[in-house]
This record gives sequence, structure tokens and C-alpha cells, in this order.
Amino acid sequence: MEDRLKNLKNSIKKTVLQDLIFTEEHKKSIRHRIQQLPETSEEQILLAVFQLLKQRRTGFELSRLIRARGIKKYENEEGFLYMTLHKFEHRGYLDTFWEEPDVKYYQLSKKGLTILTKLEKNTYGKATILKEILER
Repeated sequence: MEDRLKNLKNSIKKTVLQDLIFTEEHKKSIRHRIQQLPETSEEQILLAVFQLLKQRRTGFELSRLIRARGIKKYENEEGFLYMTLHKFEHRGYLDTFWEEPDVKYYQLSKKGLTILTKLEKNTYGKATILKEILER
């Protein structure tokens, strides 16, 4: 865990959470409920990827940000993320930029921004738009 997060966690323990006491049974119940949460759908994952790539990012940065959103699909399987990025690049949804000898950046192209706008505005047509993204 990064130092910033450790410091935040310690700060919260000292202030907000100092008066809360959780029994082992309560902790077990919370863990069980977390495990019962539905997995993130393919649509939510793609929307998150497109939203995060409004800005130029490396695959590593994108992976961290996706994980921070609670999406575990690419955890320990970063190769799948890069395959997805490669597919989107070839379909024209992403522009890529090389900086330094080995650092590749990804960012939504105009076509990708158009798709993202449609996804964010049109809740009823999301399935159609996502099908278009995945099957082209």
C-alpha cells in the first residue's frame, strides 16, 4: 500500500473510527457481504476503461485506476487488459503515443470519445453500443 494510503488509514483510525468496535462476528459478516456483491459486468468495465482513457495514460496507470474502482477482472491478468487496448487501438477507438524508448500511452480518439458520449448519455442503448464496440 502506498505511504499516502497508509497515512490516510492511520489518520482515519485515530479520528473517525477510534470509537467503533467490530466483533469478529461482525467483521466476518461484512467480509461475507462483500464477497456476495455482484461481479462487475463487461459493460461497466468497458465504460470505466473509456472514461479513464479520456486522459493519456500508460497501461500500468490504467490497470491501477481500474483496480481502484473495484474492478478485479484484470487483476493478475494484465495481459488481457493489453489485448483489449490493442483491439481498441486497431478499431480506431484509441490513439497511442510512444514516449521514451519503452513507454506507450493510450488515449481515446475522436471515435472513442463519440462512443463514450453515447454510452454516458444513452442508458437504454448501452447494450447496442457495447455490442458494436466488442464485435466490430
